Amino acid sequence: MKDAIEQNQIIKNCLGGSRHFCLQALSGEGIDSIAFGHWLAIPSQQLLLVFRHQQCVAVDYYQIAA
Repeated sequence: MKDAIEQNQIIKNCLGGSRHFCLQALSGEGIDSIAFGHWLAIPSQQLLLVFRHQQCVAVDYYQIAA
């Protein structure tokens, strides 16, 4: 698994990319993700990639519900 700095750069590179590009970039680097709706969750960093018209437009943090 890549260190946090490298993971953050990979995730930042997803901004503007297609859903397919993001899925391939993450899986190629061994970063697990879960696709659903207009989001792509990255549980290891508690991040959501937000998609509009199949393009990544934002990266948001989320909290795990208790």
